[in-house]
Amino acid sequence: MQVSPVDAMAQGRREFLARSHKGRDLAIAAALGGLAALAARMPAVAGKPFFGYFAAMLLIAAAAFAMPALVNFISSIAAGVLGKLFGVEAMLASRSLAASLRRTSVLVGALATAVAMMVSVGIMVGSFRQTVVSWMNHQLPADLYLRPAGSPAADRHPTISVDLVEKIAALPGVAGVDRLRAYEISYGGMPATLAAVDLRVSHANRNSEFFSGRPANQVLEQLRGKSNVLVSEPFTYKHRVKTGDTITLSLGATRASFRIEDVYYDYGSERGYILMDRDVLLKYLPDQTPTNLAVFVAPDAQAAEVRKEIQEASVGHRILIFSNRELRTEAVRIFDRTFAITYALEAVAVFVAVMGIAGALIALVIDRRRELGLLRFLGASSQQIRKMILVEAGLLGLLANLAGFALGYFLSLILVFVINKQSFGWTIRFHWPVAVLLTALSAVYAATVVSGLYPARVAVRLNPLEVIHEE
Repeated sequence: MQVSPVDAMAQGRREFLARSHKGRDLAIAAALGGLAALAARMPAVAGKPFFGYFAAMLLIAAAAFAMPALVNFISSIAAGVLGKLFGVEAMLASRSLAASLRRTSVLVGALATAVAMMVSVGIMVGSFRQTVVSWMNHQLPADLYLRPAGSPAADRHPTISVDLVEKIAALPGVAGVDRLRAYEISYGGMPATLAAVDLRVSHANRNSEFFSGRPANQVLEQLRGKSNVLVSEPFTYKHRVKTGDTITLSLGATRASFRIEDVYYDYGSERGYILMDRDVLLKYLPDQTPTNLAVFVAPDAQAAEVRKEIQEASVGHRILIFSNRELRTEAVRIFDRTFAITYALEAVAVFVAVMGIAGALIALVIDRRRELGLLRFLGASSQQIRKMILVEAGLLGLLANLAGFALGYFLSLILVFVINKQSFGWTIRFHWPVAVLLTALSAVYAATVVSGLYPARVAVRLNPLEVIHEE
């Protein structure tokens, strides 16, 4: 409604303005990128990463403003190179994209945004998955794990009878049993888990990673019989505590103070864990029944045989038994299933963007029908016209992949180190899921080229006589 008839008849002027303003738009993009960097450093608001989301929006806006300069720069460089490699059709295709910069920038920006979301979430999920797998390798040293069947109550977890624990510990193939007791508590008005670990069992196989970088044996030794505790990373983030601080817990009728000996990485719960020596906890809560058992198999025994012995000893008790491998496999399966819907939504977004490319290419063909008809009069064959349109589609896909990958990388940094950290308190280690990214980007590029087949067919079927003499 705001386009005057004069402007509508002078499309060249609009393209001239788009080219002349690309330097100004690039400066705006740089300013928005700087604001995004500042927003990413802001703390969470009421536990929510609002500034992290704002930083992501600023980055996307910056990419949109930078798109005309990017398209013009790459198209100008590609024209000569493509002309030498693929002929004059490729050179004309590259120059055509630069000539219609106003429309091309929007197309590339739309597809690049979809690609960026796919890349950023792919990197975030891949980094999270690799971090969890590495954490499980350190956190699950035992061969077998037991827990009662049933769901935990609001104030406590289901427990295993002491008699059954002693019976399992006495089995000939069992080298040791690690008793874990957990309680659901409230700390600072927020839910947390208080857990106690049996330090009488040899913990030479424990490989938990701590903020201090000290060996697990050295850290756990500082808990034995002392009023010291370990807390998980999410707990420190939610309650603003650190190593050396003192926390006060209500244990039965007693309020006791404990010193934080160290902080360990944990991805099992965003609530946060407080871990102490089991003997210390029993002084305040004298309940011997554990909630979980970690069973270490003797070196000369087979885990499968020991599992059968435990099953026979547990007859009459509702006990679930998991091997180390089963726990890891199930955890990864649940993780992948959790993010399956995310990948599906991303695929829909990319599909919509690719369909937008196809529709825009058809519009470009119709808009350039006189140009295409003139090329036919000058001797261009149907195959050359088809090749030119397909090269344009390929260039659009290449530009979108390049811009989307760059934008996706910066968005992934915000997702991994800002949004996830402020939402859950987890430190995720950055990881490149190379196979996933290469497959996804290749599929997007192939889909973009395929989307140019129908517009190319429309261009070939245009009647040169009609389009030249239509006025």
